[in-house]
Amino acid sequence: MNTSTVQTKTMLPTEAAKEIYELAISHREETEQLRRLAPAVVERIKESGLFRMGLPKFLGGWEDNPVEVLKTYEILSSGEAAVAWSVWNNHLACTFGRFLDEDSMREIYKNYSHVYANSARPEGFAEIVDGGYNVSGRWSLVSGCELSDWFVMRCLVTSDDLPKTLGPGAKLKLFFIPKEDIKVIDTWSVGGLRGTGSHDIEIKDAFVQEKYAIDFEDTVHVDNAYNRLPIGCLNAAGCASIALGLLKSATDELINLCLERVTPGKNPDLRDRASIQTAIAKSKNTLATMRAQLHSSVETLWEESLKGNEFTDIQLADVWAASIEAATASRALVSEIFAVTGTASLYTKYKIERVHRDVHAVLQHGIVQPHWLNQAGMAYVGLKPNGAMFRI
Repeated sequence: MNTSTVQTKTMLPTEAAKEIYELAISHREETEQLRRLAPAVVERIKESGLFRMGLPKFLGGWEDNPVEVLKTYEILSSGEAAVAWSVWNNHLACTFGRFLDEDSMREIYKNYSHVYANSARPEGFAEIVDGGYNVSGRWSLVSGCELSDWFVMRCLVTSDDLPKTLGPGAKLKLFFIPKEDIKVIDTWSVGGLRGTGSHDIEIKDAFVQEKYAIDFEDTVHVDNAYNRLPIGCLNAAGCASIALGLLKSATDELINLCLERVTPGKNPDLRDRASIQTAIAKSKNTLATMRAQLHSSVETLWEESLKGNEFTDIQLADVWAASIEAATASRALVSEIFAVTGTASLYTKYKIERVHRDVHAVLQHGIVQPHWLNQAGMAYVGLKPNGAMFRI
C-alpha cells in the first residue's frame, strides 16, 4: 500500500465492512487478549479507507450520504464492537479536521495508513506562547491511542487574561498533536469494549502551532455537504448504530442457538420457551423500527445539507431523540436476551456474553446519555435547547 497517496476506492463502505466482518470475528480473541484491535484487522481497515470516512473525498473520505456510514458501523459492530468503535472514533477525529485550513488538513491527513484518536473532554491545559501553545495534561478513555499517529485533544486555553478553570469565560480549543508527544498509560483493564485500547494518555509541554489549534466556531475551509453536517448529533447516531449492531448480533446468536438445540422426543427446547420467542420478536421489531427512524432523521439532515439550508432545532432534535432511543432500547433488549437465554449466555464461546458486556460499555458514552432527550424535548415544546453540542 502506498502510504503517502490516497487509493482510488470503488467499494461502498458497507461492502468493505462486510468483508472486514468475517476477519474481525476470526480475530476476536486476539483483539480481546491484546486489548486493542488485532494487527491484521487494523491493516485491513486501513486498506479499506474506513478510518477516513469523515474526511473530504480528495483525502480518501466518503463525502456522501451519512446513512451509509451508519450502516457501516452497524455491520462492523455485529461482528466485533471494538472494530466499529474504532472506525467511529476515527470518523470524529477526521471530522474535526474540517476546521483546519486546507494546507494543514492536507498535512495532518496526508498519510493513508495513519490512524487518529481524540478526546473532546477538556482535561488538558494549553498555555498561549509565541506562535502557538504549550499543551500539557492527562486524558482518560482515549480509544485507539496505541495505534494512532495523530491525536485531537481538547484543552482549556490559559493566559494572564483568561480563566484558569472551566466555567464562565473559559476558552476551549482542540489541538492536533503527533504521536511523538504522547505517552500512553496502561489503564484499560475492563470487560466491555476491551479491544478498543482506551487507555489514558499524557502530554507534557508539547508545542502546538497556532494553525493546528481549532474550535467549533472556526471557518470550515472545505465547503461540501458532508462538512456542513452537524458533528454532535451525527456522532450520537453513529454510537446508536453500534448499539443496534450489537442487538442484531445477540438476536442472530439466540436464533442460531434455537435452531442448533433441537432435541426431538426430549424436554421442550430453547426455542419452545415463550420468553425466548417473545424476546426475539421484540428484538427484530425494535431493530427495524429504531433503525428506520434513525436513518430517516439523518437522511433529512443530508437533504437539507445538500441544499445548503440551515438545520432547524426540530430536525436536530429528531436525530438526537432517535439516537438515544435506539441505543437505550438496544441495551435493554440485549439484557433481556442475556437473561432469557439462561446459562448459555454465560459462556464466552457464544456472542451473547461478549455483546452483553460491550453494549453496556457503549451506553456509558456521554453522547448517548438521557439528557439529550431532554434537549430534544425542549425543541419540541418551543424552547431553545442549550446543550453545548446540540447544534454543533
